[in-house]
Amino acid sequence: MTGQDNSDEFDVELQGVLAEYLEATQRGEAPDLDRLYREHPDHAAAVCEFLDNQQFMQGLFSELDDQPTQAGPAVTVDSNHPYDQGRNSSWSFARLGEAQFPVAFGEYSLLHEIDRGGMGIVFKARHEQLNRIVALKIMRSGELSNDEELSRFRAEAEASASIEHPNIISIYEVGEVHGLVYFTMAFVDGVDLGSLPPDKKLSCKEAVRIVARVANAIEHAHQAGIIHRDLKPSNILLDRAHEPFLIDFGLAKVKQDKGLTCTGQILGTPAYMSPEQARGSLLTPTSDVYSLGAVLYELVAGQAPFSGPTPIDILLQVLHRHPAQPRKINKQLPRDLEQIILRAMAKEPGDRYASAGDFQADLQKFLLGEPIEHPRPSYVDRFTNWWRREPVLVSHLAAIGTVLAIVCTAIYVRGENTPNALMIVSLLSLWGASSVLLQRLSVIERHQDIVQWGWAALDVLIFTTLIYLAAPPRGLLLIGYPMTIAASGLFYRTRFVVFVTTLCILGFSFLWATVEDPMGNRPEFCIIYISGLMVLGLCLVSMIRRIRGLTDYFVGQK
Repeated sequence: MTGQDNSDEFDVELQGVLAEYLEATQRGEAPDLDRLYREHPDHAAAVCEFLDNQQFMQGLFSELDDQPTQAGPAVTVDSNHPYDQGRNSSWSFARLGEAQFPVAFGEYSLLHEIDRGGMGIVFKARHEQLNRIVALKIMRSGELSNDEELSRFRAEAEASASIEHPNIISIYEVGEVHGLVYFTMAFVDGVDLGSLPPDKKLSCKEAVRIVARVANAIEHAHQAGIIHRDLKPSNILLDRAHEPFLIDFGLAKVKQDKGLTCTGQILGTPAYMSPEQARGSLLTPTSDVYSLGAVLYELVAGQAPFSGPTPIDILLQVLHRHPAQPRKINKQLPRDLEQIILRAMAKEPGDRYASAGDFQADLQKFLLGEPIEHPRPSYVDRFTNWWRREPVLVSHLAAIGTVLAIVCTAIYVRGENTPNALMIVSLLSLWGASSVLLQRLSVIERHQDIVQWGWAALDVLIFTTLIYLAAPPRGLLLIGYPMTIAASGLFYRTRFVVFVTTLCILGFSFLWATVEDPMGNRPEFCIIYISGLMVLGLCLVSMIRRIRGLTDYFVGQK
């Protein structure tokens, strides 16, 4: 597909998203920004900017209709006019983004923008009377904020303000100016962990020290009855002295608060959320322990524990798979640290550290070089962990090992030491060795897509060669093609299913044209078989699209 095709497809998708949210605003509904950023991350910024501009223009025209016809002074973004007060003000993110800084904002001067997200925008600001530099976070205004978002925004400020800890950003003030709800917090002159440049990658011990400090802060929050629920590298700031500061309690859950979320609601960042959080279950402090382990995993391994083309792909991995062992990505990683990370990221809450304090204690032992006690898993647990960490490799080795054992037994019993038999044994051995190598390559994030597609092509190629070398009749062996297509559906990617289905059809067509087999004498059977492969592939594509559609619908409803 060319770059122009990608651009056209992007524009079409953007138009569809815009139409959906415009219809919602025309019906008087407040757009769900959480859902927008979750379902359409590539288009969210453009849609928000468009809706901001639309709101600004509507407010501007309404002002022109209400004011006398004689000329008057132009309204500027730093106007303190009385009609700017109230929720229906013409102030918006679009106006702030286009303004010339500094911008007067109540008792503050906004100096420049720091960051923006689904709930608000953060500015570096100065309190004029106190001459104090702060970070000022503004909630989206007017039609772009609903009651739940306002409640969550205020809850973020209240949660942060209720915790006093040197590694948690202090909240100074909560207020409203020009119809925009805001709060101010201590300004940290630094960068978040997710934005560290490659040439400033943290050393292993430095990463452990930082996460240990954050774990102590999270333990303090847990003792205050607050679960963060959105721990990730971008929510941890580093100042110039490399001291960490925890921010963004926008999704924090207070034990006494039952209003903002309920069982079944999925909130957070997929790559760092715990399995119970991905299921929408009730959360305990061990959920934050899992997220801290995921953050440390990324810092020392150089990539997130799970990745995928869409959030649903990542959520499925979080629910059903173990992350790759960090030492397979970073060979210099100490084994004790790997065990600490994997224990923190255990699928079952009971298998993790009981608290963030316990997690911090083991990190401190690691820094001091003290021995760390790890529970020794049974052989069954080890196999289960291997299966959940590398299911594709385990499936390949099990199938290849079974076939190899059958072929070797048949050769021994029949005494058929023919060149074809030896070639089949060699191919099966090569297939197994190649699978191990490809699995090692697949744990590196930048190689994952090409390895996945290359592995599928190698499977079909070797399988087709094995059937070509086998003695007739070959009819029963052809079950491998539909099994391969069915297995491709487990990745929940429609293009991948189409790719594998096409390869299987080409492989079978090659056999039909080249080998002598009773099956080849009945072309109608071969055509029916190819049609069956096509139908199987189309059914899987339809199923995947349905699952994705239903997932998007129910996630949006929540």
